Amino acid sequence: MTDAIQTSTSLNKAQQMRQLFAHRVINQVRQVIDLWRQLPETHWSVVAMSDFTLAVEKLAASAKRFEAEKHLMLANNLLAIVKPISRGTPPDSDHLEQLNRLVRQLSETALRHSDDQQAEHLIPSKKPVYIAIEETDIALTFAEQMQYFGIRSEVQKSGQDFLQALQRRHPSALVLDINFGGPGHGLSLAAQIQSEREQNLPILFIYQEEQPDIEHHLSAMRNGGIGLYRDVEIQSVISELEDLLDTTPEDPFRILIVDDSKAQAMHSARVLNKAGMVTEAVNDPLQVLHALSANNPDLILMDMYMPGCNGMELAKVIRQQREYLNLPIIYLSGEEDRQRQLDAMAEGGDDFLTKPVEPRHLLSTIRTRVHRARQLHQLIARDSLTGLLNHTHILEALQDQLQKNDDASISFVMIDIDHFKNINDQHGHPVGDIVIKNLALFLKQSLRKSDPIGRYGGEEFAVVLPGANQQQACMVMEKLRTNFANLIHGGNKSLQVTFSCGLAQWQGESLSDLVERADQALYQAKHNGRNQVSAAS
Repeated sequence: MTDAIQTSTSLNKAQQMRQLFAHRVINQVRQVIDLWRQLPETHWSVVAMSDFTLAVEKLAASAKRFEAEKHLMLANNLLAIVKPISRGTPPDSDHLEQLNRLVRQLSETALRHSDDQQAEHLIPSKKPVYIAIEETDIALTFAEQMQYFGIRSEVQKSGQDFLQALQRRHPSALVLDINFGGPGHGLSLAAQIQSEREQNLPILFIYQEEQPDIEHHLSAMRNGGIGLYRDVEIQSVISELEDLLDTTPEDPFRILIVDDSKAQAMHSARVLNKAGMVTEAVNDPLQVLHALSANNPDLILMDMYMPGCNGMELAKVIRQQREYLNLPIIYLSGEEDRQRQLDAMAEGGDDFLTKPVEPRHLLSTIRTRVHRARQLHQLIARDSLTGLLNHTHILEALQDQLQKNDDASISFVMIDIDHFKNINDQHGHPVGDIVIKNLALFLKQSLRKSDPIGRYGGEEFAVVLPGANQQQACMVMEKLRTNFANLIHGGNKSLQVTFSCGLAQWQGESLSDLVERADQALYQAKHNGRNQVSAAS
């Protein structure tokens, strides 16, 4: 009996230690990510590098104290790369790539599928969202719905309460009624708040019933408004907040430099590395197709005149490969003849920069082109209604995960909205679309950023859970199923929706067999009465 009590006591202490670390690590990981993002903006200054190193050292110390092996390993790996780099000097592409990979892995450790379910899921904002809506019931509904999506919020009852709360603690964002405290008072309150700050707080403005005119829209925009929403558009507000508060580090831009001059290529690489971009240089233009296949760049920065072939010929060959049809190509050349520049762009180039080019001009052009190319890729790979991966690309994501994992710690999940035809028949297809978008948003907010999520077709969704065995996947999906049933849809408090879920853990079989097992488990969940999670045998 005594042994059992001692065992129970030690288990409780271990659990308390895990929970204490889970809360502490969230703040420390977020600080590391924030400082990492600032490094390129500060041009890798001595102070910024020292701050980043110190933050990683603190994380390593906490991880060692709480016996968190994963965090300790990542922190030590970061320190091993950062410490030898000269202060004030940007890392080269190899080190940049390693650092980016480690920081991204760190951002994905806020909740593993084996973690205690009381731990925070993802890396939430350190600051809450303040809600100031004239109708208290609507404000409380916003707060309740945000809670299900993991967004912390505080409801403010009056303008005075609002201003006092701002003095105590600045929020991550505001949800503000344009008529909070009286007609137009919300807009006046926003103007007062922003005038006292160096940098605007992001504000999502809310209105009720009467459609705002153009003057309201302009006033909202001028006072830091990033959207103007009807008070029933709760999920649209949450979707905007989800994007706004997302702290996942963006993948670094990957630039392929094609230039026969090693000196020029090295100079371009240094400028781009300093801005946090990963580069690969090719001095032999005849090797460009091999380099494209090996590096999968976001953009090609290419000289115009090179031995063996010129830039226009190379651009033609690249454009003949279907996978590179939309890959941005920027010429960087000493050619000053405007007609020749236009001819080169007509043969597959997207822009032409004349040497010598000012670094800010070069970086601005590259950023604009890569952002647009990535947006185009997102449109191609993602479902237009939900923004999730489409059918083809969720299966590609599953295949990628199967190739990366040599063990069976990966589960595939299929989800189907219950009685969806009845929702369309009774409430109309627009409400059906809202339900689909709400589930998509709920999955994105509730799962890790490293978990691929897709719209499989119609009202069916698919999720890949790397690092999750069948038991862990069941726990995750059961919690999501329960919470989703509490959401309201389309402003209709009487419309609450459930889903059925089937999942299977990978046992080394083919992709099609794994999908078939998950599909059979989903069929079993629906056959047994819906609104439940079923695991493949």
